[in-house]
Amino acid sequence: MLQIIIADDHAVVRTGLQFIFDATPDMVLAAECRNGNELLERLKTHIFDVVILDITMPGTDAFEVLEQIKSSYPKLPVIVFTMNSDRSFALRMFKKGADAFINKESSPELLLQAIRTVAQGKKFQTQEQIELVMNHIADPKSNENAKHDRLSDREFQILCMLASGMKKTEIASNLSISKNTVNNHRNNIMKKMEFETTADLARYAVTNHLIG
Repeated sequence: MLQIIIADDHAVVRTGLQFIFDATPDMVLAAECRNGNELLERLKTHIFDVVILDITMPGTDAFEVLEQIKSSYPKLPVIVFTMNSDRSFALRMFKKGADAFINKESSPELLLQAIRTVAQGKKFQTQEQIELVMNHIADPKSNENAKHDRLSDREFQILCMLASGMKKTEIASNLSISKNTVNNHRNNIMKKMEFETTADLARYAVTNHLIG
């Protein structure tokens, strides 16, 4: 039976997955964590077959959590499970070692298929994701001049949150950082991308398919 651990700060998501796994004979939700830090601590003392990792959680950001997991447990499969479906996020996660990138609006069957696939040591990607990765491999410099590629992972995360309409206070609460830190990130984003307003960021994000 596959032992699954999930890191997601939303109880409703964890409960929903519990119902799915309760009805799936070959899987069990062995542990739940509310953030990346809890996940990293749990991995030190327990063995799991698959990690399900949310992108936006309080504390250590998902990019860093993924890097730490892949550094310490290179054979442990990680499925990124998120409401964020933009292609740039998916590509960044695949570059950092994610074994699958699943949108939370996907069917339970797709998630279960992804779990079984990565548990066998294989990558799981949708056709669109395969094309995305293959295009990047064929022409890795195709997005070399894209403004959002100038950003750090945290800046990119905050860019998408700002562009989707989230207020700085919401972002600060969501990421467990101060509003001042969010503002500093925003200023760095604006400077690196040569924009003047959040509206400029939003237009850019929509045009470049960073948000839905």
